[in-house]
This record gives sequence, structure tokens and C-alpha cells, in this order.
Amino acid sequence: MMVLGQLNQAGALSVTGLHLKGAETFFVGNPTVGKKLFAMDPAIGAVIPVRMYVFVNNAGKTEVGYLGPVKLAAAVDVPLAKPAAMIAKVADKVVQKVTGTTPKPAGVVRSLQFVTEPSAKPFGPTVSAFKTAVSSAGMMVLGQLNQAGALSVTGLHLKGAETFFVGNPTVGKKLFAMDTAIGMEIPMGFYLWASPSGKTEVGYFAPAPVFKAVSPKLAGKGPMFAQIASKIAHAAA
Repeated sequence: MMVLGQLNQAGALSVTGLHLKGAETFFVGNPTVGKKLFAMDPAIGAVIPVRMYVFVNNAGKTEVGYLGPVKLAAAVDVPLAKPAAMIAKVADKVVQKVTGTTPKPAGVVRSLQFVTEPSAKPFGPTVSAFKTAVSSAGMMVLGQLNQAGALSVTGLHLKGAETFFVGNPTVGKKLFAMDTAIGMEIPMGFYLWASPSGKTEVGYFAPAPVFKAVSPKLAGKGPMFAQIASKIAHAAA
């Protein structure tokens, strides 16, 4: 596997005056393996590369975590759950190699939902509309992954596949101060892709159940982010 991208949440939050001991996200994958899954269904880009979060928790202990890809893949498209199980095993090995311990579930995401908005526009204009919608919602794009670009080196040429990580450091400061584990979910990921037929979609995992699983302290904040996400996706499409 390889690190295909990263987000330094601690660095982004430092400008707000919140100085965390560590909070960084790495996107781990392999384009050759990814090629097979994207050929099955390009919607898998909502799940891979795997988002792995390394952070210092509120007790001062360093942790490595990720959201289980099997449930995520099943929410996107049930047939993708089986190949996602292989990815889960690899992610477990990475965590075990880093920490020296066998990873254990820290929370269960119940009622997981992958929300999609079909766009009436081609991929490029949808991306432009998405960026405008993010700004209009008082948020900003804090990072992105161009999955289509990474996969092009394998010979797979998608019509569009890109993930954008959306947040606002000032808002994030309050959440991270409550529980640094929230970096598993924010900034929030939005996946934009074109199906084989050329139809563009905007998708994201409903934040409320993920917030609750990652940090019960922040369960009440999930609905607010759900409203923001819905507004952005609808405006982009």
C-alpha cells in the first residue's frame, strides 16, 4: 500500500489557537488494487483509499483509527462489501504494525447511510458548482483526492472521480476541543464521480451516525452537519 494523500488537522487548527499534540489523517491505498474495484463500480471512491487517522486523544495517548470499510462499502453498493473485506484486513495489518496491538472496534456505526444527489450537469461543472456551494455554506475545501488521476496511471480512465474534504477550522476547533477523535470524520468527505454512463453524482456518508460512533460526546452535533452537507450537495447537483 502507499499513502496517496494526507490532511494535517492539527496544523489547520493551530491558526485558531487550538494546539493539539497530534491529529493527522492519511489516505492509504494501492492504485493497482483500486483499479479492479473502480472498474466494478466507481462509487467505491467514497470508501477508498482508506482514511486512517493518527491522533493524540484527550488522555494524551496516541491512537490510530479508521472507519471499517466493509460497512461503508455495503452502504454504497452491497456487492462491494466482499472486496472491501480484503481491504479491511490490510488496514488491520497496518494498525497492528504501527501500534503493536490488534485493532479493536471502538464504536459501531448504526443506520449508516450513503447519501447521493444526482447532478443534472457534467462532472466538471458539478465540481465548480460544488466549490461555490461550499463557500456559500460558510465552509471551505481543506483538502482533496483526485482518484481518477491516480488511477489513470493504471490504464483506467474514469470520466471523473474526486473527493473533497470540507470544513471550517473555527467550527472544528470546538469539536476537537471536546474530543480529538472527531478528526475521523471532519473535515467531512464529499465524493463526486461520473458513472460509466456519464451521469455525475455527489455523495457523502450521513454524518450523524458516524459522529455518534466516533465520539458519543459529539452525537448532538451530527444533525447540524447533516443539514450543512445536504445543503451543499443539493446546491452542487
